[in-house]
Amino acid sequence: MKIRKGRFSGTLGQEVYVNSKHGQVVRSRPRRPWRRTPARLSVQHNMAMVVSAWRKLTRKQYEAWAAAAQKANMKTYPFFCKINGALAAAKLPLVMDPPKPEKISPNPVGELEILNRGGVITLRLRVPRAPAQHTFVLGSRWCSRGIWTRGNKFAIIGELPAAKRGWSDITELYVNRFGVPQVGQRVFIRTRQLINGWEDDFKETCADVPQPEKQGS
Repeated sequence: MKIRKGRFSGTLGQEVYVNSKHGQVVRSRPRRPWRRTPARLSVQHNMAMVVSAWRKLTRKQYEAWAAAAQKANMKTYPFFCKINGALAAAKLPLVMDPPKPEKISPNPVGELEILNRGGVITLRLRVPRAPAQHTFVLGSRWCSRGIWTRGNKFAIIGELPAAKRGWSDITELYVNRFGVPQVGQRVFIRTRQLINGWEDDFKETCADVPQPEKQGS
């Protein structure tokens, strides 16, 4: 076993080294127990559905998926999981035969606007024209205005509601998942179109929760 000499700060395996005023301190890295959140259980359920479907493929179906995966420059199983994983997450029926490639038009969903009228918060997305039939909204919990990216901290909060006069109200979807965002906080939203298991890239937008509008404004 190699012994490290001298003072060292950082991690080695499951040990954490810290240089403190009392000298070098070493402790075990904490292990957080896995929490059974609804989101994690939903991901597990979806993956189990996809794996179960994979095991039921016939030889002919497998060969069709293999050919389609090759055209997509992917291996067969990951390609099957990509298509059916997207359908499962959207709560749409899985497919046992590979769908034909889809050319998805650019996502028309635009900027996020947040209104604060008399303390009532409204979140809405600009939708100048109809997107794909299945367009999903992903949200992230509201955060400080000093944050400009939320990385992968997004979850599907529902299907994009039909637009009225060019705006789609997503207040209920967001509040049901994350609660009412507070004044001065930033909200990040993504949208993604889905056609037969084929998805386009995420489209992201954000806005800050304003102060209440003055009466008569």
